[in-house]
Amino acid sequence: MQISALVIARNEEISISKCLESLKFADEIVVILDRSSDRTEEFSKIYTKKIFSGNWILEGDRRNFGITKCSYEWILEIDADEIISKELAKEIKIKIYQKKYDYFYINLINYIYNKKIVGGWMACLAPDGKFCLFRRKNKIWSNKKVHPDYRIFGKKGKEFKNSIDHMMSKNLFELICRFNRNTSLHAEDLFDQEANLKKNFSIRKIFSRFIKCFFIRKGYKNGGIGLLVAILCSLYPYVAALKTKRLENIKR
Repeated sequence: MQISALVIARNEEISISKCLESLKFADEIVVILDRSSDRTEEFSKIYTKKIFSGNWILEGDRRNFGITKCSYEWILEIDADEIISKELAKEIKIKIYQKKYDYFYINLINYIYNKKIVGGWMACLAPDGKFCLFRRKNKIWSNKKVHPDYRIFGKKGKEFKNSIDHMMSKNLFELICRFNRNTSLHAEDLFDQEANLKKNFSIRKIFSRFIKCFFIRKGYKNGGIGLLVAILCSLYPYVAALKTKRLENIKR
């Protein structure tokens, strides 16, 4: 059974080589470059000829485009800051031979400056895992600028023992930049949807998200970083709503 590895990247010259090196077990590697202006394409050419560049406003559009460029029935879809261990690669090759399943969920282990941060996350910054191994015709992304939803069809396979290493931030500055970028893109989605922002300004919601991240999801075990992650996750809807209001004042 053959598999395509699909990588979505934008200005990832620092991370792309390690990511693609970890995907050499795949039968083909497909790289989608969205408005890249650094050396990501140059480094990608060492590993594959299937590189497609474009300018996509919506994240869902570029991911759906990438799926259409994959040749094989099974697709492993990851980002350029993620790494597949040799153990996980072996497990993936075994799983796709189980004909009764159509997609699989794989856990993520998130790292900040090479330190493993387990627990305390919410999807607005970094998910705990994702449905990233699937048959080519069984996943469709929706049209959003950040963290789009998707529809996935068929029968879910059993859990993996191994996880994807997500090298999400090299330092705290990058983590703050991720928060700023994601809230700005989410604000544009809220503006386009003419969403009701009342819940986003709820103080109760802010505190409940903090309690969920720091205590229920055990972010406290990560010390100061866990506290920062919990604060950012709790403020995410509020900051996105503030940015949406600013867009409304500018565009309407």
